[in-house]
Amino acid sequence: MDIQELVLLRFRESVNPKQSFTQQLASVLDISYDAAYRRQTGNAKLTVEEAMQLALAGQFSLDNLITLNAPLTALGTATAPINSMDDMERYFKTMYDNLSKLGKSKVKLVYSAKDIPVFHHFNDSALCRFKVFVWLHMLEPEPAAMPFEKFFLPLDIKTTMAAVKDITNRFEHVEIWNDTTISSSLRQIHYFYSAGLLQLETALELCKDLHVLVASLKLKLDDENQAYDIYHHELLIMTNNSIAFKDDKPVATFITTTMLGYIQFNAPDMLARMEHFNKHQLRQATSIKGSNSKDRALFFNKLTQKINALETALKGITLLDF
Repeated sequence: MDIQELVLLRFRESVNPKQSFTQQLASVLDISYDAAYRRQTGNAKLTVEEAMQLALAGQFSLDNLITLNAPLTALGTATAPINSMDDMERYFKTMYDNLSKLGKSKVKLVYSAKDIPVFHHFNDSALCRFKVFVWLHMLEPEPAAMPFEKFFLPLDIKTTMAAVKDITNRFEHVEIWNDTTISSSLRQIHYFYSAGLLQLETALELCKDLHVLVASLKLKLDDENQAYDIYHHELLIMTNNSIAFKDDKPVATFITTTMLGYIQFNAPDMLARMEHFNKHQLRQATSIKGSNSKDRALFFNKLTQKINALETALKGITLLDF
């Protein structure tokens, strides 16, 4: 598929299916119906200016389409360092922009979940606020010893998070988990409670939010209409890397470099390598959605028991505090 076909394919996504694609093409390019039809059929070539007009109207990136044909593995775009709340806000906006470029339909995201994927936290829960609190504490050069209860998210970050969640809800999701995927969140709650930056009542509220999150994932898996699956892998050490597919073709991969930072690659050879690796790992893993009710219950019971164990430990620390 050449660049012109890719441009037209992506522009078609923005056109109301009840409207004439050729007519919309003519309208955006300000050309006749016949001229638009010739471009649609490949009998006439799009100019650079016309391709840019279609990209603006269809809200997609020409850079990504061009890079798909470049055999350069080393070409990638790295996220900026995060050292402050302002940096965190820019990070979420970059995430929104990158996900928006994937389009509005027929997108699948395969995610190697070292931690619970970040977009599962993007809501109004205390757990969402806590995760940002933890990320900033670990990334800021000189983190302030601020109690979590005094930490609040700016409205702009919450708005961007909601926009990211809205985009990801349109995607098909395949996540690879192991038995430690939930562990980092549990350790973070325990650590900040032990450090005196988290009150017991709040720590238990965060555990409750984790219970709610696990229950919501189970409901998604139980719903046959939800394009969502978790694969349980007993051996793989997770990385938080992910790869995006469009019409079953890999179009972008995100390789983590720091806790939140990543480099985005679009070159075919890099995409092929990541696709091969992910397919190999999925073959070695067990689909929870495709499992019987017993195995599915065992998977979620194990997650619930881990949260229960933390709740018991937190209460025990208080009882033993002479």
